[in-house]
Amino acid sequence: MTVQKRDGRKVQFDKEKIKIAVLKAFIDVDGEETSYAKEKARDIANYIESLNKSMTVEEIQDQVEERLMASNRKDVARKYIIYRNDRNRIREKNSKIIQKIMKRASASDIENANANVDERSFSGREKEASADIGKTIALEYDGLSDEVAQAHKDMLVYQHDLEKAIYGVHNCLNLDFGEIFTYGFKTRNGDVRPPASFSTACQLVAVAFQCQSQVQFGGVGSIHLDYDLAPFVKMSFSKHFKDGLKWVSDVSIEYINSIPKKLDIDNKEAKTYQKAYKYAIEMLESEGKQATQGLFHNLNTLESRQGSQVPFTSINLGRDTSTEGRLVTKWIMEASIDGIGEHHLTSIFPISIFQYKNGVNAKECDPNYDLKKLALQSMSKRIYPNWVNGNWSQAHETDGEIDTYLSTMGCRTLIGYDRHGLGYIRQGRGNNVPNTIILPKLGIEYGICLGKRDKADLDGFWNALDDALHICEKGLLERYEIIKSQSPKAAPFMYQNNTIKGARECDETVENAVKHGTLGFGLIGMAETCVALFGKNHAEDEEVHKFALSVVKHIYNYAKEASERNDLNFGTYFTPAEGLCRTALNVLRSQYGIIRNVTSHEFLTNSIHVPVWQKISIYDKLRVEAPFTKYATSGCITYIELESTFVKNIKAVEDIIDYAFNELDIPYLAFNFPIDSCLDCGYQGEFNDCCPECGSKNIQQLRRVTGYLTTDYRNFNDGKQAEVKERVKHSAYTNFGE
Repeated sequence: MTVQKRDGRKVQFDKEKIKIAVLKAFIDVDGEETSYAKEKARDIANYIESLNKSMTVEEIQDQVEERLMASNRKDVARKYIIYRNDRNRIREKNSKIIQKIMKRASASDIENANANVDERSFSGREKEASADIGKTIALEYDGLSDEVAQAHKDMLVYQHDLEKAIYGVHNCLNLDFGEIFTYGFKTRNGDVRPPASFSTACQLVAVAFQCQSQVQFGGVGSIHLDYDLAPFVKMSFSKHFKDGLKWVSDVSIEYINSIPKKLDIDNKEAKTYQKAYKYAIEMLESEGKQATQGLFHNLNTLESRQGSQVPFTSINLGRDTSTEGRLVTKWIMEASIDGIGEHHLTSIFPISIFQYKNGVNAKECDPNYDLKKLALQSMSKRIYPNWVNGNWSQAHETDGEIDTYLSTMGCRTLIGYDRHGLGYIRQGRGNNVPNTIILPKLGIEYGICLGKRDKADLDGFWNALDDALHICEKGLLERYEIIKSQSPKAAPFMYQNNTIKGARECDETVENAVKHGTLGFGLIGMAETCVALFGKNHAEDEEVHKFALSVVKHIYNYAKEASERNDLNFGTYFTPAEGLCRTALNVLRSQYGIIRNVTSHEFLTNSIHVPVWQKISIYDKLRVEAPFTKYATSGCITYIELESTFVKNIKAVEDIIDYAFNELDIPYLAFNFPIDSCLDCGYQGEFNDCCPECGSKNIQQLRRVTGYLTTDYRNFNDGKQAEVKERVKHSAYTNFGE
């Protein structure tokens, strides 16, 4: 007599296994092992043995159920059935996990959820397989509550970076370079002294970004790199000036030794030694250019995460008006323009962000206006920098306190108010985790798109939105509970080196640090939601636009109430949704089918953006999106799509920036245009898949994916590739007579 197991193997029948299983069911019900239970277990095992025929495991279990039901212990039969169903469910889950892992291992299920992860590489496959396990555990076993997990499965409230939940890893951080540059830093295998020159400071920036990125997910940033690096410009200048004095001036060694370690470039006494001063300036300029070029090359080649990922880095700059700080911005912009590698290609990272501020760099009379012009030159060639508005009505800057200057991290993350004592200090803080509400699901359920009603059920929509917000809040709190309970030993670089505010107050757990971070109520697909509800999106109808704005205000107010209710920093987040744009769409299609301009495109529209296919002018797009941005306390971005030729008109682009910031109060602005590069001859322009110079097909087609670039948009997932192809160039629909 043999038994065929579920995987097809055949083994010898063993009636002891049946006895044990039946006896467990009796013990679960009776609470003890009785002689009756032992007898009944033995009788059932003997009966099945007496059948004397080969059976499958399922057939044997059916026989056990029938014998138990035929006895006077139906309660035990029910317990056995429940146990059997639970075991089947677990086996099914495990089987699915194994199938997923094997697909990852063989690279047969490439999704490209993140355009900068190589899912075909060894480490990329391992990363994705590990992520599948982490997600399953978080949803099915030990991580999130049933309500939150089910909302994720139903694609109502999406858990970002779900695989990180069980570990308690948090999202992004504005790295506190004040700590790094004052004290140096330690790693597991050594320690690094504070830098003593501009070039070593640039090297430490790259290494610190790399180390930090390994103890978190998401991006790492600097909120004022020009201010951070300016002291080291003085150090390098002092060194070069001393060297110059040794060789071209007749001064004593005592005088040279008396020169301060940090010497202002504008020092009047130094300028009296003309030859030494000129030498120092020339050497400083050479060092500055090489160091910033090295920074760009390092940040594009230091692979810090699995799947050949480099650190997702952002650097804010442009507001330091000192001679040294101005040089930092100048050198970084020039390095951006120069490009990286053999063919001087556009650098993917760092995402440079120019901090626009009236009285500093906005107008011709401002001291750093020339740096704004240089930033415009860089942008016209490299897409970067993006632009952040220090004049934004919600910036809440404090004069003279540079740590409060408005800054963002690449995709759009913005750090707002901290109710635990830091106020609007943004240095050393980050977004702990976002959740995203899939608004189109609510639009479909309560709108006219399914033909169930002639008029949108707005009462139903608002009630459902409140339910989704409740689940979103619950999900954020569950993630935060896991994050705050972690030991500082889980992220030694961050807590040994105090790169996060509050690190010194962390002993057993990291709560005293992460409480300064934010929790984001994200949203996606406002355009599709409006179409589902009313048949038009918010760029096509004024009343629909008012409704869409009221939805964002509602989420904003709920986030404020959640902050008070939980004594934590909640905010409204306009989700970038790189992979989610496709993931959410696929689920909605499976639930509701294909609905024109709701699920008919291969992606959902990011946050509150006007759909990329909408034929709309630059200024109208800005005017449509601007009112929403006031409420994006955890981050947003506004895009303009241009032809590559138009962006060369720097004056026109500058006018757009000035209008967006000063007239419309938009906080964060970026421009998109195609950059195609021939990898054989190095020719660059807009020519898609064939080089007009040498005829090569070896072309890199660089595009922006969400807030950052990737080397080639064909590395995007299918949804983002489709989005790129549908993008309308807003400059083509603009009457500049306006």
